[in-house]
Amino acid sequence: MNMERLFKGVDYKILKFAEKDIYNGNLEYDSRKIKQGDIFIALKGALVDGHKFIDKAIENGASAIIISEKLTELKDGIGYFLVEDLRGKLGKIASNFYKNPEKELKIIGVTGTNGKTTTTYLIEQILGESKVARIGTVEYKIGDEIIEAPNTTPESLDIIKMCKKSVDKGLEYLVMEVSSHGLTSGRVDMLDFDVAVFTNLTPEHLDYHKDMEDYFNAKKILFEKLKDSKNGVINIDDKYGRRIYKEFGGMTYSLKEKADLDLELIKEINPTLLGKFNMYNLLAAIGVGKILNINLDVIKERAREIKGAPGRFEPVLAGQEFKVVVDYAHTGDALENILQGVTDLKTNGKIITVFGCGGDRDRIKRPVMAEVSERYSDLVIVTSDNPRTEDPNKIIDDIVKGFKNKNYIVEIDRKEAIKKAVLKAEKDDIILIAGKGHETYQILGTTKIHFDDREIAIEAIKELEEVK
Repeated sequence: MNMERLFKGVDYKILKFAEKDIYNGNLEYDSRKIKQGDIFIALKGALVDGHKFIDKAIENGASAIIISEKLTELKDGIGYFLVEDLRGKLGKIASNFYKNPEKELKIIGVTGTNGKTTTTYLIEQILGESKVARIGTVEYKIGDEIIEAPNTTPESLDIIKMCKKSVDKGLEYLVMEVSSHGLTSGRVDMLDFDVAVFTNLTPEHLDYHKDMEDYFNAKKILFEKLKDSKNGVINIDDKYGRRIYKEFGGMTYSLKEKADLDLELIKEINPTLLGKFNMYNLLAAIGVGKILNINLDVIKERAREIKGAPGRFEPVLAGQEFKVVVDYAHTGDALENILQGVTDLKTNGKIITVFGCGGDRDRIKRPVMAEVSERYSDLVIVTSDNPRTEDPNKIIDDIVKGFKNKNYIVEIDRKEAIKKAVLKAEKDDIILIAGKGHETYQILGTTKIHFDDREIAIEAIKELEEVK
């Protein structure tokens, strides 16, 4: 790899040449993954500064180092290159290095506050699972390979590597969740999108964005990156979606009014998927299929039997006489959507909701989630979510400020909270366990412990049966 080709389109400074200006390894920003001949990217983040691991990278065999700030020592035999705003330019560097694999895929980006994950799963099924790579909150899936997902939108280098792997495996499409963090930090700067989906926008991540307008402008970046501005699929039941449509045009979907994709299409298809919120997600996925010229009869056939994402309105089945549903809903709007879906399933029983709020995150949503849960539930059990480094008692104090009545109890231990819900449930009741969904861990302080709401619910149901 010649350095001129590596830095094509990127401003850089040569601090020191190696003996040979040729590198035949990989690009890595994790010094532990460096092998002989690799190039180490010294990324500087909020918590970790890659410059501190340069010596380790060299020890492991790095032949060149790309940095974003000058060093006091430059070792012989190693190439050093300075790139300002390295994180923002990493995608372009990676694309150059791996010969632009992203250009050989049709790329679909899904953005919004709620529904991103499920929508990517539905798009995958509409387009044909054997042809699609998927990147998002639950996992990264490249053909038959499943990769753990540390971030909803990965670092740009990882995206390009997954693009290359997708091309090597003969895949045609990449569908990905695109978070506001990913858009503003430059992780997708090197991508041009064939289709963009906007699901909705509700208060979330306001610890990161200064206000809703800032949050909206971050989401809008995705539509500015479309190859064809008309290839957006937009929820016009959302006021921010209407703004996106007014500015960019595109294909509209709605359950409340006439649109390119609307309630009439849902009635025609009669899908097995449950929940009004999922009908929005399904319309978005159908829109993507239509833009990408999938045969309409094929789209309808696939839509009828389509399945949701793990931890999204996922039923827990252990032979019990009542229903248990696990969902990732962790905002007021998402919780309301899910509880509306639960209400649609309700017959004669009660609704019991178990939820908490994450620590070190947006506090404004906590009382809102209390108000929403109280409005739809006969009983609410307030508990911990991922408290992180925040005092769980203080998180709960913020939550309970939103209650107007007394139809709630507090159980700080999430495992015990789920067990209490199961113990209180009777025939035909519905328990909603909200907030963590697919997650198989709980973050206490800075430590991750194994925790899966679905496993705990099954365990509690079995214990209940033994008592009977």
